[in-house]
Amino acid sequence: MTKTVENLLQKSELPGPRGNLTLLYSFVKNATVSEVNECLSFFHPDLENSPQEFVAMCGIVGYCILNQNKIKGTIGEIRRYASHKSWRIREAVAIGIQEIAEKNMTEIIDNLEKWLDGNDLEKRAVVAALCEPKLLKEKSMNRRILNLLTQITLEFEKSNSKLSDNQNTLRKTLGYGWSVVIVAIPDEGKATFEGIARNKNKHIQWIVKENLKKNRLRVMDEEWVERCSLFSPNKGVFI
Repeated sequence: MTKTVENLLQKSELPGPRGNLTLLYSFVKNATVSEVNECLSFFHPDLENSPQEFVAMCGIVGYCILNQNKIKGTIGEIRRYASHKSWRIREAVAIGIQEIAEKNMTEIIDNLEKWLDGNDLEKRAVVAALCEPKLLKEKSMNRRILNLLTQITLEFEKSNSKLSDNQNTLRKTLGYGWSVVIVAIPDEGKATFEGIARNKNKHIQWIVKENLKKNRLRVMDEEWVERCSLFSPNKGVFI
């Protein structure tokens, strides 16, 4: 084991409530191919809340940065990590995408659109990765992200029963993701969200309610938030 990876293990701050993200970002900025490969070798199905989990996270984010000039292959490679049972591994996928997306938004979105035919955790990764303020700079890209959010959200129309754990994880991410994008593209974001707010499905209504709680929307337009709450088909009462 190299000293670099040994240091990651020793200073991971896991097990614990949160990993050492400062160390992660420091590592991935200068990581070599061999160091990233060594980190990825720690990946296995049972990693939750362990130093090995943190090292695998470093490997995923480091892999993205090392291969940021090969977006299609990189997005295809990390897709398999998006469904891991560890939330930290799943979050590393989102972080990795965000780290390489600012200069490659068109290609990133082109490739992430393919994940919409995948499972709920893959869709969750799309939402978590793209609903990030630093990425929401261009109106044309923001429109595309609004379209992705709409497609993913409306898939909940297929179910009025209890959600699976993975569906619930996706729903929670949508429960804040919309608000981030609406603030970045207010006119079109609000108009699109109003259509979602009128949907009768109880899971979609939950997503609407959670977003309307977010302070960022009230700061943007408190009057609209109050008005949008009344669009609920349940007479303003969310399920």
